[in-house]
Amino acid sequence: MALKYKMYQLHTAKHQYNNYWYARVAYMGTLDTRQLAARISERCTVTESDILAVLSALVVEMTHNLQNGMRIKLDNFGTFKLSISSKGEKERKDFIPAKNIKKTRVLFQPYTRVGVDNSRFKSFVTGVQVEELTAYKGSRTKKKEGETTGGGTNPSGGQSHP
Repeated sequence: MALKYKMYQLHTAKHQYNNYWYARVAYMGTLDTRQLAARISERCTVTESDILAVLSALVVEMTHNLQNGMRIKLDNFGTFKLSISSKGEKERKDFIPAKNIKKTRVLFQPYTRVGVDNSRFKSFVTGVQVEELTAYKGSRTKKKEGETTGGGTNPSGGQSHP
C-alpha cells in the first residue's frame, strides 16, 4: 500500500512560490493506542493489556525525563527531545524566562542507519511509495483504481522547490 497525497496550490501573495503546486499527505484515519496495542498483540505473545500498561508507563517516563532535560533514544525507533523558542533581548539582564521563552516543543528524529556507502536509511520513511489519492476535491482527473501518478520517494522527507 502506498502513502496517498493530495495536491494543493500555495496562495500567499508575498511568497516567492505563490501559485505553485505541492503535495500533502492525505491521511486515511487515526490509529489510537488501544487499536495499536491490539495489532501488536496479534504479532507476538504479549497481551493487549500488557502492551497498554507498558505504553502508559513509557509515556510517564518519557514525560518525566524529557522535562528534566534528557533526550530519549529508543533503539531502532528514534530519538525524542524537547526544544524551546524564545524572543531575544539585546541585554542579557533583560531576558526574563517567563516573558521571553515563548513555547516548548517535542522534536522527534527517526532512527537512521548508515549503509556501507555512507547512504542513510531512516526508519519509517525508507522505501515509502507515494501516489495521488484517486478522487478528492481539487484533483485534476479521476484515476482508475490502481493507477498512480508515477510518485516516488523522498528519503529526506522534506518539501522540495523547483
